[in-house]
Amino acid sequence: MSAKKEPESFGFWLPNQCTAKTMDQLTPHKLAVVFLIQEYLSLKKSAEENPAVEFTARDRRKFCMLLLKLIQYPDMAYKDLYGLLTSPVYGIHRAHLEEFEKLMKLLKTVGVEVLFDLYNVIDKLITDNASSYQIGIVGLYFRRVYVTLDKMSFPEFMALYRNSVSYYEKGARAVQISASAFSNSDCFMKPETQPVYKDRNATSKWSTKQSELFVAQQSALLQNNEIGALSPKEMQARLNEIIHDHPLYSQAYFLSYLNSVRVRDFFNATDALHRSFDRSTLHSMTMVQDNKEYQYSALNLAILHAQFNHNEEALASIKECIMLAQENSDKICLQLAHAWLCLLDSSKSQFSEKNIANKELMTLVHSISLGIQSLVKSSASTGYTPAKLFEVLLKSDILNCQTSMMDLIANGIAERAALWAIYGKNEISSLCSQLLLNSDLKTLGKTYNGEGICQALCSLIIWLAIQGEFNLSLTVLKHTRERFPRYPLSKSWMIADFYISSIQAIFRGEWTDASNACYQLYPLDKHLSFLQRAHLALARLNPKSADQLLRLLLDDDSLEPLTRVRALILVAHTLTQTPQTTQMEVINVLNEALAIANKNYLDYEKALIEMHFGHVLLTMNLPTQALKSVKGCLENILTNGGIYDKAKVLFLFTKCTVAVEHDAPGKLAAMAKCLPMLEQAVQYFTKLECFVKVKDVHGYVARFYHELGMATERNQHAYRFRQVEQQHPTA
Repeated sequence: MSAKKEPESFGFWLPNQCTAKTMDQLTPHKLAVVFLIQEYLSLKKSAEENPAVEFTARDRRKFCMLLLKLIQYPDMAYKDLYGLLTSPVYGIHRAHLEEFEKLMKLLKTVGVEVLFDLYNVIDKLITDNASSYQIGIVGLYFRRVYVTLDKMSFPEFMALYRNSVSYYEKGARAVQISASAFSNSDCFMKPETQPVYKDRNATSKWSTKQSELFVAQQSALLQNNEIGALSPKEMQARLNEIIHDHPLYSQAYFLSYLNSVRVRDFFNATDALHRSFDRSTLHSMTMVQDNKEYQYSALNLAILHAQFNHNEEALASIKECIMLAQENSDKICLQLAHAWLCLLDSSKSQFSEKNIANKELMTLVHSISLGIQSLVKSSASTGYTPAKLFEVLLKSDILNCQTSMMDLIANGIAERAALWAIYGKNEISSLCSQLLLNSDLKTLGKTYNGEGICQALCSLIIWLAIQGEFNLSLTVLKHTRERFPRYPLSKSWMIADFYISSIQAIFRGEWTDASNACYQLYPLDKHLSFLQRAHLALARLNPKSADQLLRLLLDDDSLEPLTRVRALILVAHTLTQTPQTTQMEVINVLNEALAIANKNYLDYEKALIEMHFGHVLLTMNLPTQALKSVKGCLENILTNGGIYDKAKVLFLFTKCTVAVEHDAPGKLAAMAKCLPMLEQAVQYFTKLECFVKVKDVHGYVARFYHELGMATERNQHAYRFRQVEQQHPTA
């Protein structure tokens, strides 16, 4: 869902696959595969003519699975091939293995005539009308080998023969002198969904089709299930082999670029991207189709610049991408470029909305859906009506479901959860995240495991933390860390990790740990770091430091409305801790925050502002107005808030309810009704290990009973206060 991502968590775009027009080099491993097929056909024919020969359907099925693996995946040494042929999963029939070994020995003893005979056998198979090997993967493989043999000169033919003999001799010696041929087959004891890549053999070469398959599989895994892809080190090693064998194959450079980005090696990422531009300089006349890929390189370069907030360079690359896309009539790339232009240039916000009208072209559905999601994201921060945004997002969901685009389906649900969170419906947001995590997002047997899933998990991590379930939150965080180990998706759970670490340390009064978590959060989310540092300063009763941080934050013009409102609430809290501040100054700040919240439909923040109004009115000896203000926000906070906010609003509601009463019996009756609420608040604060607030509650109740002359009740709560103070003394 790259068109809607933040600049620091951008995705990247891989152009369509393009086959290099070069002849594959025939290697000893490929000849060995042909020998295996030859002996398989011979054994199969013998079994059909002689029922005494046992060659079951299971043997044929195992060989077919083995053959698919050998054809699609890179060359391997003879020792590794032999270990594969004798493995429990892919092992071939004993008679088949014996005949194959005899044929490999004949290659050494008889000479080059074996290759001439092989040429004739292949010729007969592909010209035999009754043969099933005229079509399918094996037929295509035969034809490629046949054409390559036919075009080889005699010196090349002899070089292939000598390499094949050397390939067999080295492998046979390794099999004889070491038992590792069988121990190496242990990796085949269990069926695998991923290919097994062995050490590079000197005579091994990646064919064009093998390279294309590898790049296609790994790029798809990086996009949809990164944990299933090869490790960065191993993938780069394989890519270096492909680039060595096919130096003009542009897709290998793009995958190298993506691989470097996920380990944040931006220098090599930029280098790989630049090399993809000039990879076909010497063959530009024979590879005209490759010129259509330059716009994707320009698009990726723009995304890379945007990642460092180099907006001018990014816009220049976007304009170049648009120009190249127009020259090549690439409408899909043009749509993507327009979506990124909207993201980088706020004055172009209407591009994506116009593109929605072009939805008749099914080839543009992906970019149209991205445009819709980008439009929803940008509109959410400009005060657009929530109902209209959800209606537009529903259109995106319909398009995604009709075309089974799992990545955009997941991103759409994750974006819906984010919208509910922005508008203050945190419980519904949590339900949307759980809905996404419980959905079976499979297509063609592959489960989606991309950005949308990561965002849903991070939302649950924070939701569990603010509900006081820190152990469950850490469990989900551990799962997320294992599931999305690398950049850019790792950034989301790192933000969640440092955020919950900071709030937990603040609740516990562990100032050093809280400060470290806030500073670690700064490179990932500067604005959130400032907010948490201000929270920390207020918790340490340092309003001057908090005010400086909040002023720096509010001076940022790029601040989103939600963050600005939260900062203004903290400013109001700071003013209440400053003795020389008048109550009207606090009210003015809260009114400014309330205006922004109303304009952007930030319901939960409006409830928090009403709660702060109640506190200010109570300090102004206006308990009736304070109680009215608290009642207006009570339901919203108890429904959608974390337990810290719930405890605060219950405590404030109790103080307002008691303050409204004028006589002692009335106050006593009000306190009796509110005591269960206070006990609930104490449980919430205790669960968060926020013992300073626990002592505030007990101290308030003890003072209340002291004023009424009720010594027994006073001593009871004073004793509870003392117990907490002894166990958790205030720093």
